[in-house]
Amino acid sequence: MKFLLFLCLIPQLAFCKTLIFTTAFNRPDFIEWQHKLFEKFMEDEYEYMVFSDANTEAMQAEIQNKCDELKVTCINVPQSIHTQPYLTRRSIENLHQPNIRNCNAVQWAWDHYIVKHQGPVLLIDSDMFLIRPFSVEQALKEHDTAFVLYSGDDPETQINYGYMWIALICFNMETLPAPETICFNCGILPGTAAMVDSGGWTHFYLKKYQQELRSRIISYVPGYTFYCPYYRNITSLQHLSTPNEEIVADLTKRGFTNHEIEFVLEKPDTIELLFDNHFLHYRCGTNYEGYSMQHIEKKDRAILSFFNKILGD
Repeated sequence: MKFLLFLCLIPQLAFCKTLIFTTAFNRPDFIEWQHKLFEKFMEDEYEYMVFSDANTEAMQAEIQNKCDELKVTCINVPQSIHTQPYLTRRSIENLHQPNIRNCNAVQWAWDHYIVKHQGPVLLIDSDMFLIRPFSVEQALKEHDTAFVLYSGDDPETQINYGYMWIALICFNMETLPAPETICFNCGILPGTAAMVDSGGWTHFYLKKYQQELRSRIISYVPGYTFYCPYYRNITSLQHLSTPNEEIVADLTKRGFTNHEIEFVLEKPDTIELLFDNHFLHYRCGTNYEGYSMQHIEKKDRAILSFFNKILGD
């Protein structure tokens, strides 16, 4: 019955409280970072919910304790959904692959809680952080949804299939057509050979409602485009030799703030900026790519220093 707490009871013509939800597998400290940054920069009245997808009792307790400490609503995702499986899977797929688990948890939260909400919704990765003043309500003023448009190519037909990447999506639940039909699955798109990431099956929803859905495509900027090393782009290492004065001059022209420029000069590894620099994506926050603790600690120091500066302003 918890979802009843989040139903909007105000008149249809007015936005109700923005509902922000994320899933957490580990890193309870990320919950605190998100919480503090939302308190600082979120311009809407909002409710922040964490859906814990921890796969051990110890981590589940850590996430619950952190949420209790911050007075944040925490709901445990039943671990049985990962072996049912909750979403359609091929026999060769690993049911505990990180993006598969993420899609399961997001879909379960959406189906059982979020779809009931009647106002703005922000779906956000556990390692995505708000770093500038932002209003979901304003972002959706003339739109039903706002998202990064990801895509996957069918290697056989060369057809490109676009979809909503679930790292960051805004929804206007008052106007969104048939939200209960959205599927956030990943993997091979049925009827194609296209491999898609988390949220890939939203392609079918976008296609079905393309004539009536008012979509806002938001920016996605990987670190190598603003002088930071990035694991997916070897040539980004060339930026390490760019003189600082050139970096400062270029980023100033591009609208980066002073704190953002100072942060970039620290060369944090493999980060991304979304929605015109309003959100910082830590990326690979669960460390599914197996970075060393030394690498993670260095990245954490740079990011936490940046957060403390913007929170202190």
